[in-house]
Amino acid sequence: MAYKYKQPLDDALYRKLNKDKSVNHFFQTKYVGKCMKLISDFYKHYESKTHKDWEHSYRCSVGFKQLSYVSQRIHLKNQWIPLDQVKQYVFYRVIGQTWNGYQQELSIIDELKAEFTNIDIVKTDFEKDHTYCIDAEIIKGEYIMLGIQIKPISYKMMNTAYQNRAKANHKEKNDNYARKYAPYVYVYYDDNGIVDKQETINKINTIMHLNI
Repeated sequence: MAYKYKQPLDDALYRKLNKDKSVNHFFQTKYVGKCMKLISDFYKHYESKTHKDWEHSYRCSVGFKQLSYVSQRIHLKNQWIPLDQVKQYVFYRVIGQTWNGYQQELSIIDELKAEFTNIDIVKTDFEKDHTYCIDAEIIKGEYIMLGIQIKPISYKMMNTAYQNRAKANHKEKNDNYARKYAPYVYVYYDDNGIVDKQETINKINTIMHLNI
């Protein structure tokens, strides 16, 4: 079982900070780096892949001093929160959530691999993921048969104007992938793994059959 970082703050405080635009401003890539590219590169180049190795990789590429800077800037506007708690919050959002999200994707890919033992299911690299919002691909021989987008089940429920714009942008990237490479399917998960697993497996088998 892969290590999972735990959210360190009171839930109400955590949600409050997450909704604050002035706080979220400091999690842009110019402050904390391209986290998904960093962890993708980490998995590509590091032989040992523990969460401590990930922390070391981030420290070498971006630096924990940058996280300290972000913490100080957020604390300036939220001085009612102890600085130590702000630092824990920043560390979790940058280091912890990046790791947890990546591990979740790998876990779902492994769950799919257990069902499809005669084909390769591989994690996409950062460039393809970023360009097409595709997390994994099913490959048979030299051919890409199917793209897979992995999402929490809560993604289906997202319905604010901002969320719908983001979802439309994702779909446009997915459709570009379909035009260039192969069909795609969404795989949803919750705390117990793949949601509606048998239905998902049937859908993948159907698309694969039609794509042969």
